[in-house]
Amino acid sequence: MTSESLTKNYSLGAALRYHEATKHSELSMRMSAHYLDWDNRPSPFKVYRNLTSTALPREFPQPQGDSLRAIRGEKTGNTSNDLNLQVLTGLLYFSGGLTRKVRIGSETHYMRAASATGALYPIESYVITQDIPGLDAGVYHFNPFDFALVKLREGDCTPELADATAGATASSPLSIALTSLAWRNAWKYEERSYRHWFWDGGVIAANLLAICSAENLDSKILMGFVDSEVDQILGLNKEQEATVAIAALGKGGKKPAGNPLDKTHADLETEPSSPSSIDYPIIWETNKASEFHERAEVETWRHGLASGTVRAGGGPKFQFPPPIEKSPSLTEVILRRGSTRRFVQGPISLEALSTIIDASTMSIPVDFLSGNDSLIDFYFIANDVQGLPPGSYYFDRRTKSLEQLKEARLRYVSGYLCLEQLLFSDASVVFFLMTNLREDLGKLGDRGYRAAQFEAGIRAGKIYLSAYAQGIGASGSTFFDDAVTEFFSPHAESLSTMIAVGVGKPAYKARPGRILPQPISS
Repeated sequence: MTSESLTKNYSLGAALRYHEATKHSELSMRMSAHYLDWDNRPSPFKVYRNLTSTALPREFPQPQGDSLRAIRGEKTGNTSNDLNLQVLTGLLYFSGGLTRKVRIGSETHYMRAASATGALYPIESYVITQDIPGLDAGVYHFNPFDFALVKLREGDCTPELADATAGATASSPLSIALTSLAWRNAWKYEERSYRHWFWDGGVIAANLLAICSAENLDSKILMGFVDSEVDQILGLNKEQEATVAIAALGKGGKKPAGNPLDKTHADLETEPSSPSSIDYPIIWETNKASEFHERAEVETWRHGLASGTVRAGGGPKFQFPPPIEKSPSLTEVILRRGSTRRFVQGPISLEALSTIIDASTMSIPVDFLSGNDSLIDFYFIANDVQGLPPGSYYFDRRTKSLEQLKEARLRYVSGYLCLEQLLFSDASVVFFLMTNLREDLGKLGDRGYRAAQFEAGIRAGKIYLSAYAQGIGASGSTFFDDAVTEFFSPHAESLSTMIAVGVGKPAYKARPGRILPQPISS
């Protein structure tokens, strides 16, 4: 690794500059001149022109294991499943497939298996595979609208992917790459949308990991890879889209024989996302500052994290009751999941809160963490939890207990912190997932910003799933950055918020989604 590479990736400049520049405050929100140009709204689907598609099977496994066990990462199936086209189809469907078709006025909207900020769905899924039963080796794009795989490359590209990931995918016959089509989310969220790459990618990864647990399938999420090489394998357009993360799946991949990858691509022309787009240079400057250019950089980065700081305080401690052990199938929960638009002011049980925190703070198989390490701390405002005084709290991962920071009725505060939204005043609990950003970047360089945001996205996805597994609603939110830190200080004075999620009793009964694997256009 060159000294220049080390200096670039372990400087604290770019990520902190981006984070500070994209903070929300009362002043920044009131002074913003941004408006939504609905005539220029990006399409939620990426469509390739003149490329071969493979229709996905209409019958595929539906994970039937206990959902909470799967969300926690416990293997719930009786036997280990080998990868084939049917298993892959289930993974793609339950992580990014269409579950609802809703008509609002003259427009039809499609909802997917995992949530997305603003329902804009900027994350695309690509498959890099060896020959598996039912599917030839190649690189494919998943088109949820037509429920098909679009072939981008023929032949086995897994050796090149293994090289770009410093060997992390070498034993996996198949990987799923998550990418961000940047303009799709920037249309609404402008420069701040870079954060959303990792939130939206993280909730999809939460679904993927739960499905793999339910199917007894080995899985690991990778944030360390040589960016330009992976983007080139996928044929991504520079400074329009980029790879966010890679899920390495299964084991027993064959060592392929053949010619090196032809780095040129066939014509990968796509339909325009919208009539015009706006460039936000700070997004690409930040992403470029955290890129890896050599395999050695990836290897060094993966060993950069040490255990985080324990944030002990002197507040009253509350012990949790045991979490709920029995829940519906993962298929039922994913189809039930939505984003609650209205909460009724009412209590959830302490057992329900315990279950959500237990499921969402378990160790996760990502390459920048080992064992029970985590970059993310859980702070929350409890507005209405049976058996828990209303107030603000910190979850101590070491003792698995709650530390009370302030006892008070704080409904107004929880709504105010979430951009003055009544939804989060009505929520029973509002979580703020926080991290010591300077500490993260000191250990993991500018790429640590991606890692912290992505881990928060995964844990937010687990909050969603474990809430809906208990019949509770959930909704994600943005927030006034410095106001959140100030509210939870002095306990959280060095921390930055990555994402916020409210949970509580929905004010309406939502119709569950359903499996819509047929081409939606038919």
